[in-house]
Amino acid sequence: MEREEMVIYMGPQHPSVHGYSLKLKLVGDYIMEVEPLMGYFHRSAEKVMEFRTFDQCTLVMERLSMLEPMLLQYPFVDAVEKIAGVEPPQRAEYLRLLTMELSRIHSLLFWMGQYSAELGLFTLMMWPWRDREYILDIFEKISGARHTPAYIVPGGVRWDVNDDVIKQIRDALKYLRRRIKLYREMFLESPAFKLRTVGIGVLKPVDAIKYSVTGPNLKASGIKADLRKDFPYSFYDEVDFEVPTESDGDAYARMKVRLTEIEVAMNIIEQIILRMSKGELRTKFPRTLPVGDHYSRVEEARGVLGVYVRAMNEKSQQPYRVKVRGPSFNHMYLVQYLARGGHLADFPAVMGSLDAYPGDMDR
Repeated sequence: MEREEMVIYMGPQHPSVHGYSLKLKLVGDYIMEVEPLMGYFHRSAEKVMEFRTFDQCTLVMERLSMLEPMLLQYPFVDAVEKIAGVEPPQRAEYLRLLTMELSRIHSLLFWMGQYSAELGLFTLMMWPWRDREYILDIFEKISGARHTPAYIVPGGVRWDVNDDVIKQIRDALKYLRRRIKLYREMFLESPAFKLRTVGIGVLKPVDAIKYSVTGPNLKASGIKADLRKDFPYSFYDEVDFEVPTESDGDAYARMKVRLTEIEVAMNIIEQIILRMSKGELRTKFPRTLPVGDHYSRVEEARGVLGVYVRAMNEKSQQPYRVKVRGPSFNHMYLVQYLARGGHLADFPAVMGSLDAYPGDMDR
């Protein structure tokens, strides 16, 4: 007897779809087709920036993904600096790199907690979410805000860090190194976690390239690609680090890569702290830009994020056009390929392992 096809909707309220809505076609408990339904988080951020000054645009950029605010601010600021021909002071650039890597750690810890909840591991959800408070405390100490620090601005950064903040950062890294060892035991050696992730959502290298996958999802498929190494920006060419990769390409491998990414970020931060010297925090930035455009990219926690900025009028104090290209759009549509033919019960494990964030895509 032929089974009937059934259509169900997941989201936008469902906790395992990250704020998205998806239409699933099932035969029994097998997924035949996945159709992402976009637009539930759209805020017209790119259009809003056309009516804001270049300085104010950084506030809009960080709200596209408040989990990693500095990583969202940097490519926009870098683009407008290139158009204006302004070079930020050395100490400011070091502080940018420092806070960007702290943002990366926070975003990865948040993902770990969220992914644990999606798999039903609620104890493991609370641990990373508690640990990320150490990073948010640092942001609060630097800027007075936790999720929206408004730190990176055209020409440099807003505030300096003193010895107390440096000590706070070192203490947080020392604590997190111990916790990463625990996470490796609790996640990677857990029979329950392995049962839900090993061999689930396998992404082959050829398909990763086909779907323009970047970041940890690409590295987990065995492709060693990272903008910080391949096309160094800021002072990444001065620090020593390895790009983590795994070969299996499944949900388990994506967890392994992200755990190693946290350790890599901590190593970079420690090197930057040793290299920083006293100096200016901000170069004077013009209120208006010359006619021109620039496209800047950054390796954020989820992959490559690019920002295109165009200035059309020398008397204008706002950008003529801003276009943001985030990694989550591709990763969201990737679920159509990875989930097809699998069990419905495995869908949260596949979807969650891709770390597609709604604010990064639905702008």
